[in-house]
Amino acid sequence: MDVESVFENLPNFRQAGGRSLCNQEGRRIKDGLIFRSSRTDFLTQEEKLKFLRLGIRSIIDLRRKSEYERAEGSKVLDDLYPPHLLERGEAKEMKPSLRWGGGLRKRKKEKKGGSHPPPQEQQQGKGDTTEATDDGSGPCIKGKRYLVNLMTMDLIWYVFGQINFFVRYLSLLLVLVDWIFGCHLFVKFFSWALVNKQTLAMQYFDMLEYTKPAVADILRLIIDKSNVPVLIHCAHGKDRTGLIVAVVLGCLEVDDETIVEDYSQSEAGLAVIKDRVYREIVEQYGFKEEFTRADAETMREVLKMVRNKYGSISEYLLTAKFTLEEQKRLKDIFLEPADEGQRTE
Repeated sequence: MDVESVFENLPNFRQAGGRSLCNQEGRRIKDGLIFRSSRTDFLTQEEKLKFLRLGIRSIIDLRRKSEYERAEGSKVLDDLYPPHLLERGEAKEMKPSLRWGGGLRKRKKEKKGGSHPPPQEQQQGKGDTTEATDDGSGPCIKGKRYLVNLMTMDLIWYVFGQINFFVRYLSLLLVLVDWIFGCHLFVKFFSWALVNKQTLAMQYFDMLEYTKPAVADILRLIIDKSNVPVLIHCAHGKDRTGLIVAVVLGCLEVDDETIVEDYSQSEAGLAVIKDRVYREIVEQYGFKEEFTRADAETMREVLKMVRNKYGSISEYLLTAKFTLEEQKRLKDIFLEPADEGQRTE
């Protein structure tokens, strides 16, 4: 289940759960259908060709729209995987003018011809004549990048409700400052006032609790065969990606310790960008250093909390309105037939 060093500029890339993985019933999970990684923004043109040869048909990007827009990198995949916003089960393609942004002052500068080139120029290098095929040996032509925001308003209001009135009022003022100047004072303040007083496992569980519609929407993308094989990623491929992959593997009835091991592989997967992860988590947003790690005990505790409240991942998904029929479809897509999976043992 080791992290695969396939792409120099795509750290933490691997097949979710590892190769030759079986669930608790002995059914083998099909290889090459679900991958996970950090953000794809830094891939080069050469790596783009290697990526497309994997036959990946969709990218589920768990970042917020603004997070995606502000991210550095050439985004060379966006010409073949155009970004779509997935909201309330409906995917809408992002207009080119909406694919990049920042604070109010930054946006005004860009309108006057600021230093950042339009995204089309960033994404499409001169002389890029990549052609696409559907035979599995080359690029896939009908891909999409689905942006799914797991920082939902339900989650935000839940967190917001845990602080006193004075802190709420002050944080709203910081939202205005952030909007004007494009900084992160609101998040840093919230990190200090609340988030850093919780464990990472508690935050993961809160995200599962208050983003159920988004979780169900993501799984409905995955049970659409036209979207498979699929890559799931967020900024670093650890937190949001780790949660969604854990839910998928749990629905496929993979045992908890395998899910825990898959999550903890991000510790090694992110080692090559350790400094960047620290800057983007601790320095930029003010979270404590613990949040840069992928300790096995964190995911083990999350799975324990889910089972204590719901009994199983399947029961949790039912409360998210992801039905048993849909769960069966997920298994049909990603699991070998029972007899085939068991013969390999």
